[in-house]
Amino acid sequence: MKKLLKKMVLFVLAFAMCMGMGASLTACGGDSGEIKIGVGLYQDSGPAVTATKNYLNGLADALNCKFEFVTLSQTNDEQNKTTAQSLISGGCKGLILTMDGGFTASVLEECRKAGVYLAGYLSDYETSYNNIKNNEYFLGTVVDGSYTGYAWGTHVAERIIAEGHKNIGMIKFPSYAFPHQSEMDQAFREKIAEYNATAADGDKITMTATTELQFQPLAESYLEENPNLDAIFAMCAGVDFVYPTLVKKNKTNIKLYTAGFSTDNDVLNNFGTSGNGCIQELVFSNVEAITYPLVMMINKITGHEFSDNPSEAQRVDSSQIIITNNEQLNLVKTKSLYCTGNVNDAFLSVDDVKALLAENGGTHAKLVEAVQSMDIDDLAALNN
Repeated sequence: MKKLLKKMVLFVLAFAMCMGMGASLTACGGDSGEIKIGVGLYQDSGPAVTATKNYLNGLADALNCKFEFVTLSQTNDEQNKTTAQSLISGGCKGLILTMDGGFTASVLEECRKAGVYLAGYLSDYETSYNNIKNNEYFLGTVVDGSYTGYAWGTHVAERIIAEGHKNIGMIKFPSYAFPHQSEMDQAFREKIAEYNATAADGDKITMTATTELQFQPLAESYLEENPNLDAIFAMCAGVDFVYPTLVKKNKTNIKLYTAGFSTDNDVLNNFGTSGNGCIQELVFSNVEAITYPLVMMINKITGHEFSDNPSEAQRVDSSQIIITNNEQLNLVKTKSLYCTGNVNDAFLSVDDVKALLAENGGTHAKLVEAVQSMDIDDLAALNN
């Protein structure tokens, strides 16, 4: 009886969504009445991809959606444009894309002509935002953590000071690709300068000039040129681009504080006080942040709008999981959707997401709050 009732409720909800769009099954994205949404990710495999797909597929039936996943190029704008056009021609009523670039404006024009909406996921749309934020077919983006990098830069500096490190290497990706890593760099240096202003000469902290990695592993010569380092602040994905070099050169005594994450036990078994103890901080963004563009898109496609809907497309921060000790790492490994791939471990349940929709009384403020309430403390609270 419960199963039958559940099916009846889902049928009524699906029918109501289509009626709200002018009673047109075609407007809902196909003869089945489903809303077809294309999701373009910047990788084709890995834990983040698995978790994102599992999360969306776990929401699909209740939201009356069908998702088509594609992999975008990190370097080829023309390829991304072609991929987006294929999704549009394939009947998608909305596109959620992780990549931004020279193709964005032209894709948005294709969306306008087809009546399709575009939103971003873990991308700040730095390249195109100012030109598209007032386009009615662009619904905004959820950023990969904070839009600015000052807070994390200050946080890492405070850890460096507390741990007593004195010689710090500074490494980041190029500014043209990750402009906000410069803010991390600046905030870190300002906090260290503040400490040095009152520290005794023997306690002052020195920092190298910042090295920019061109998406290649850290050169072995870097460690030869900086032989006295006791810690590295890698604003880039240090697990992939810095740690392997430290291992190869037998320099895992240098403590690594870095953005990025890995589910590889060869990495995680050397975190905190475990193994060689090289890696001291890891950071990743929650895949559940995709709830922001998804809800905004469903609202638009079904003809509903928040009472506090923003007048222009927003660039919304999301909370990140910042792992600083072994207890936190174990919690993440066993209880986070990112690591387990289990939709039951998601910060937001099906009912939570449905409640955020405008038609169910959701508001933009509540939606933003939801994607900004998913840090390590929130994960611990969910599992107490």
